[in-house]
Amino acid sequence: MGFEKTSVRKIAKEVGLSVPGMFHYVPSKEEILNEIMIGFMDEGYKRLMEIYNSAMGPVEKLEAVCKFYVEYYAGHKDQLTILVSEGKSLSPKHRRNFVDKQRVYVEALKRLLSDLGKEGLLKSIDHSVLAFIFFGMVNYTYTWYNPRGTMGPDALGDIFSEVFLRGVLKDQ
Repeated sequence: MGFEKTSVRKIAKEVGLSVPGMFHYVPSKEEILNEIMIGFMDEGYKRLMEIYNSAMGPVEKLEAVCKFYVEYYAGHKDQLTILVSEGKSLSPKHRRNFVDKQRVYVEALKRLLSDLGKEGLLKSIDHSVLAFIFFGMVNYTYTWYNPRGTMGPDALGDIFSEVFLRGVLKDQ
């Protein structure tokens, strides 16, 4: 249905409030959307920074980041769907904040990739391109991953980590 077509009345009903009661807690429908998106991003970023600041080596950190994001996103399909598809519904002010947070994410991943490069462990590929490939791969799991299917988020995280870090071809 999407944000634009979802009525305030429907939102209030889903959370068990009257429309005036809902607006007692939040000033607008868009503020609800913003809180969902930014809260979801902040939680993910918090974990990304915990991994980055850990004592693990850079390869282990990148493996942990890969696994975390796949598991986090697979376990929060509704929030990920909103995150990926509803940014266009934000006001200019909230949209700027959303884009700024996206940039922070990309920069954090680029730092991790840079650490791998400094250790001589990374192919000579632009770090921005790799960061966008990473988020492109992980962000769109909501379009095809079925949490009720045969593969759990943990196994999916292992596969994602393997493909992102080492590719799909056997060693020659």
